[in-house]
Amino acid sequence: MRRIGGICGITVAALLAVTGCSGSTGSEPAPATGTRTVKFSITEGKRTAGPEEVAVRTGENVALEVTSDQADELHVHGYDKAAQLAPGVPGTVAFTANIDGIFEVELHKSGAAVTKLRVSG
Repeated sequence: MRRIGGICGITVAALLAVTGCSGSTGSEPAPATGTRTVKFSITEGKRTAGPEEVAVRTGENVALEVTSDQADELHVHGYDKAAQLAPGVPGTVAFTANIDGIFEVELHKSGAAVTKLRVSG
């Protein structure tokens, strides 16, 4: 019985050591979902908040959350993912980034550039 307790303690210590070694890169994956969420704001057809480019690793889960002051459609080229946006209400496109390359993310109606998504292994 004592041997099992020691093994469990070592396993927990090892897991804590491994999970505590990740570095910070700005927009971090959410611990519960393993998804990196990046937020943007669009006002009068211009990006007013959020990065010009989002770099992710192949296979990473990503969510792009956009709040616009006008109704529009958020679209991720190359992945063909879209979300309808209502004024002032955040809309999200979430997916696994499994295609390498650089992809435009834009609002279709206004043509506003949201960001570029860079996916690489």
